[in-house]
Amino acid sequence: MARMLDAADALFAEGGDEALTVEAVVERSSTSVGSFYARFGDRNGLLEAMHERFLERLATGGQIAIQAAARQKKLVGALEVLITHIFAIVREYRNSARFFVMHRSTDVKLRAQGIQANAFFARMFTDLVLRYQNEIAHAKPANAADVAWRMTFAMFAQQVMFENQEVSGAAISDKALVRELARCLTAYLTSAA
Repeated sequence: MARMLDAADALFAEGGDEALTVEAVVERSSTSVGSFYARFGDRNGLLEAMHERFLERLATGGQIAIQAAARQKKLVGALEVLITHIFAIVREYRNSARFFVMHRSTDVKLRAQGIQANAFFARMFTDLVLRYQNEIAHAKPANAADVAWRMTFAMFAQQVMFENQEVSGAAISDKALVRELARCLTAYLTSAA
């Protein structure tokens, strides 16, 4: 199964969704059609397995990002480290993320998996932010953390869907953008309502 998923990932990277045929996956993975159908049922089953694997990779990357961010002394530093990691994750998995968002969002099972993953990432983010609760001036820190997550998620979606200069017509380095986003989130979280 891992060989077939590796083959599918490689085919997708080379030729997109259209390259993902049963025959191509079987040939690339040196397996059999019977093995393919036994493990995935059909092409949609393959896409579901690819999506699940993609989400697992995002979760692993997210956990690494959270652990690195949690070592920071200040909230702004934690957010900067976290957003830097998110940018790196986006670069690594951008094609898959874009494909699943744009072309498979109406698939009920994949959408449910995505919604569950979103909630998982939101909890991780909230837990990180609330470690710095002594810096948060908002009357309802958990609500503020949720709103900050929503802003971070919007930034993540923007990074997936658009090139840097497509957002405003001006280019900005990742480093500068990360710094400014971390400052914006920190200003929101640390200001009194």
